[in-house]
Amino acid sequence: MDLTTTAPQSAAATTAATVATATATATAATVTDPQLLLNALDHQFRGFRTFWFDRISPAGPLVLPAARGAELERASVRLAGLLRRAASGLGADCLARHRALGLDERLTAFYADEEFEQTYATAIGRPDVVLTESGWKFIEFNFCSATGGQVFTHLLNDLWRQLLPGRTADSLVLADPMAARNELLRGVLAEYGLEPRLALIGYLPDVFVTDRRYYEIEIDALRRGGIDAEYFDTDEFTDALATRAGEFPLVLERVVPQEWLDAGRDLTPLLTIRKCGATVLTPQSSYQAANKQLFAALSAGLDWMTDDDREFVATYLPWSRSIRAESVEFEGESWKLTDLLVRRREEFVLKRSDGDQNADVHLGFRTGAAEWEAVIAKAREAGTWIVQQAVHSADLAVTVLDTGSREYRPLSTKAVFGPLVIGGRTAGCPVRYEVPAPLGAAPGTPGSSILGTAAWAA
Repeated sequence: MDLTTTAPQSAAATTAATVATATATATAATVTDPQLLLNALDHQFRGFRTFWFDRISPAGPLVLPAARGAELERASVRLAGLLRRAASGLGADCLARHRALGLDERLTAFYADEEFEQTYATAIGRPDVVLTESGWKFIEFNFCSATGGQVFTHLLNDLWRQLLPGRTADSLVLADPMAARNELLRGVLAEYGLEPRLALIGYLPDVFVTDRRYYEIEIDALRRGGIDAEYFDTDEFTDALATRAGEFPLVLERVVPQEWLDAGRDLTPLLTIRKCGATVLTPQSSYQAANKQLFAALSAGLDWMTDDDREFVATYLPWSRSIRAESVEFEGESWKLTDLLVRRREEFVLKRSDGDQNADVHLGFRTGAAEWEAVIAKAREAGTWIVQQAVHSADLAVTVLDTGSREYRPLSTKAVFGPLVIGGRTAGCPVRYEVPAPLGAAPGTPGSSILGTAAWAA
């Protein structure tokens, strides 16, 4: 998460004000008894109290000014539109675009009709965004119904609404992604004239939990939103088709086919789900819009981009290029790309374009020279990777709870924000931030990350 960027310095004062606001509000949010917060976390996350909260937990939301949140929403929605247009320009149909991106041929059978694919490709997404000394920088954008953070953001924001003093809670925007998703799904049901019945399909190992309550929370939220929903594991759903085919006109698939390929699993259950006759969200084209090669294309510039588009990209995206590029312009100088990467290794990140959950992300400043050159060779052989200028988070002041000592502690940390973009608007914002290694740990022991949420001060 120690990622960096360059951008105009004029926003540095705004960032400093942001940090001060976050400190004051987070401190105010910790007036509750630590044991009460621990008990509430245990209850809220019963069944899947994961590594996110084991040693250190958030003591409240990370609060930023409303203007920061509004800017993040505008930029997230606009970037989603640019990525969708960039993907559409790769070919006349789904398969042409799939092959232009060099995606796995085993996934070509997953596409639905062109109109549906185009309409809902970016319906649900979450970028990774860093608040640098000069403002927001987007380092990737994931799109699909399995986008992470939805359940945790729903639960954490609900917890903060319960525990924060009334006046404090009322002054914050703590959005519920489940409510926004229900609105999106009701729109899909209405558009296609479908009965409000939905099958939510997941796979517990994919979310690193063992208790079905993780998905049952989503079922409860769907039912409260007026949608008759039922949870199935992937194999449970394919088995149920023998006797219950057609019962669920809409399917929300919370699994990622590429992750199954990476894990060496058989794709047959997922393809069976796609071909079951129901409307399945989100479409396979979501993964095209999420492909990191599009970041490189936008950064380099596309013919249809306006001057305003180019200025937007220069402001909000780090310099990014396809690994296939032979020669590039970087900071006003011409370079052979390989020479640039070798000579200025610590300034760059190499990324597999269709990876998820940090799969094949290599930070130059954390990679030795020989290993880095091996990664460059691997990336060039694949031909689908990108190189991106590293970006560094500004230091943010937060308050956390040490679950062992049951004490609140101030912390200056770096963070990655993940605003959930659902149906064309943001709906909650998970935040991953770094915490130091435990006291007494061996020198050089790396810290870990915890998961919190951001709130916007009204």
